[in-house]
Amino acid sequence: MSDPHLTAHRLTAGAERVLRAVLQEAENPRSLSLRLLEQLLQDEGNATELLRAARVVLMSGSSPLASSPPLDTPREWQQQLIRRADHFAVLSNADGPTGSEHLLLAIMDLDPAAAQLLLPFGLTCESILKQITIPEPVFSGPSQLLVQITPAGPGAVEGVALFRILDASANRAREGLRVVEDYVRFRLDDAILSRELKTIRHLLTSTLNHLGQAGWASSRDTLHDVGTLGTLASERQRGTLTDVLRANLKRVEEALRTLEEYSKLLDSQLSLQLSECRYRMYTVEKMLEATLQRRQRLQSCQLYLLVTASECRYGPEQTIRHSLEKGVDVIQIREKGMSDRQLVNYTRQVRDWMAGSDALLIMNDRPDLAAAAGADGVHLGQDDLSVQAARQILGPSSLIGVSTHSSEQVQQAIFEGADYLGAGPVFPSQTKNFSAFPGLELIRQIANQTCIPWFAIGGIQAENLSEVLEAGACRIAVSSAICRAPHPRGVTESLKEQLLRVLPEAEGSPPAPGEQPDSREQFPQDQ
Repeated sequence: MSDPHLTAHRLTAGAERVLRAVLQEAENPRSLSLRLLEQLLQDEGNATELLRAARVVLMSGSSPLASSPPLDTPREWQQQLIRRADHFAVLSNADGPTGSEHLLLAIMDLDPAAAQLLLPFGLTCESILKQITIPEPVFSGPSQLLVQITPAGPGAVEGVALFRILDASANRAREGLRVVEDYVRFRLDDAILSRELKTIRHLLTSTLNHLGQAGWASSRDTLHDVGTLGTLASERQRGTLTDVLRANLKRVEEALRTLEEYSKLLDSQLSLQLSECRYRMYTVEKMLEATLQRRQRLQSCQLYLLVTASECRYGPEQTIRHSLEKGVDVIQIREKGMSDRQLVNYTRQVRDWMAGSDALLIMNDRPDLAAAAGADGVHLGQDDLSVQAARQILGPSSLIGVSTHSSEQVQQAIFEGADYLGAGPVFPSQTKNFSAFPGLELIRQIANQTCIPWFAIGGIQAENLSEVLEAGACRIAVSSAICRAPHPRGVTESLKEQLLRVLPEAEGSPPAPGEQPDSREQFPQDQ
């Protein structure tokens, strides 16, 4: 005869078999932990393989382990064990049912004596999770998912109403996630954000599965749902692709909040997974909004000039004025030897030289002085202030760039909120020494990785620019190529002419004649 308390859960056949054997032979809950370990060692499931690989041996006459906290009945022990196993199934990115390996983790987590018994064999919850976890997340902060919270009693739940709420919210969250993911995938072509959204979707799906989503549909009553009787005009109309994106970001976040709150009535542990999904969506929203804003300011910027006064053959003023005339889009002031007061005054002077130009003015390293001098933003190195700290100084409207030398640094800078990146060095530089050169390979990686504006930098000249463009760059940053050139205007003109040839292929480029820009995009007619 099947046990309804077991079949109500999403357990693998092996996990269900082990639990039945334990419950049939146990006389009291004080011996259940040891009995479960013995049964897992004798069975043929995933947990058995883990235990045998570690050469675990349970000596006859081993002291009974105590379930912690003490429980009154085997049924209570079973319910808590399965709840904790479900939690570990989600942590390991398991899409399928909860397996025997998750039961092993659960008993080690619930019973310190069981964990201590397996420790000499090199088995801990952390080591087992590493072996069974399916690699997926692009990024996540320190997890808070192991906090233990006692779930509410099932007697307080009005089942049908609860399942209708959860079912509707789950549908909204999944549908909205797909809409956002499609925008990132097909409008932005951003691999990093796409992977992060896929990770959130995977975590959401896994958590809903372990909460029993498959059974919620039976409570669905669309015909009599008062929420379907009418929609507001604002819900029926979308003017741009961006409107669609923003509406569905909010849709997902609201649905996740509902799921998080109401799922506490079923399993407070699993509700924490939904909380993590929600906070990760907030980060995605922040990144997307920043992407939309910086596209407007940086979309046509291709040629970035770093100016150090002592490096300019004809002095900084003439170099800056002439380079702007021939197409430089961004000027960065890079001065290491000036006092703070001198640097602020010099930056204001450079701003005067740039009068009449649409070019951006960036200061190197110092967000405080950039704010004082009225620069458009700051550029940070890997050892400078964090993006978050610079943002607190500069505010939301200033640009923050970050130098990156690897794919990992690119990813980190994007998630920290950088507005643009410098990527390199591509070639040996005449103005800065580097011990290693990521070279053109880094350019190829970034070109296929993100849509955030980025500038290839390091030793780029008119003679080798074609290699950089072929690797996938459409923006470059230079210094000595222009500042030290005998004819700065001619070099600037040559660089800009080559860059303009790839402008139509660049992300965020101005629309072709007859096309609507991003802020005015319209939907095509239904086919």
